[in-house]
Amino acid sequence: MHDPYPVFGIGETASLIRYLLFGGLALASLGYCIVVARREGKLWPVYVFGGSALLVVYEPFNNLLAQCAYPTTGAGAHDAILTWFGQHVPWATWLIYMFYFSFAVPMLIKRLEAGMTVRQFFSFWAVVAVICAAFEPLFAHPSGLRWWYYYGPHQALDFTGMPMFWVVANSMVVVAMGVIFYLLKKYVLTRDIQTIAFVPLAPLILFGVHGSAGIPVFVAISEGAGEFWSTMATVGSFAISFLYLWLMSRAVCVDEVDRSADAIRHMTAVEA
Repeated sequence: MHDPYPVFGIGETASLIRYLLFGGLALASLGYCIVVARREGKLWPVYVFGGSALLVVYEPFNNLLAQCAYPTTGAGAHDAILTWFGQHVPWATWLIYMFYFSFAVPMLIKRLEAGMTVRQFFSFWAVVAVICAAFEPLFAHPSGLRWWYYYGPHQALDFTGMPMFWVVANSMVVVAMGVIFYLLKKYVLTRDIQTIAFVPLAPLILFGVHGSAGIPVFVAISEGAGEFWSTMATVGSFAISFLYLWLMSRAVCVDEVDRSADAIRHMTAVEA
């Protein structure tokens, strides 16, 4: 790393608001998972939430490689859940991971079970991407709340305060987790009790899918690449993310004819 970890603070009021906001969203996501679980009479949505709670272990690696910083003075000085590799990760970030994944992932699994076309699949991803693009700049822009931010001169396409790499990669890995869990649930973990494997698998998927898509950006930032090469690295990470999305769409999507045939078969079975 060529840039020192920035030192900045957050006030008591801002810190309280941060926990109330993210904690409320985490509780709402847990409530959604419980509703889906009760509706199906199965626990897999709750296991998705449990796995989401473990995703915070990725944050120190993520922050080290991509230069993301959290407050280390004021109200943020002593609220770290993890300090691996000198990276300060507050408890509030743990709450973010809970709702970031545990609402969209079960929803996508249910949509895939009902049948999704390629158009619908990429429309779902696009909505997630827009939410990601709108969410972080509210808190990460240096002139805004600054509850965290991306530092150093090597951040490419960061005109919102959030480098554009994160919009694509973060939304892609949310979709990837839903797709992988759907496929496992359909073909491998066919008994509900077996889906408890979602809990330890969630962070492994995050490390593998998001980490591999981020390699070009991580290398460019760590090596202090100039603006041109950092931008090219971002394009490379975009390409990896879109490759993953395309492969996933090929694995799980149906065409309109298949969906119509399934609907006819379902109606016939009901009538019989």
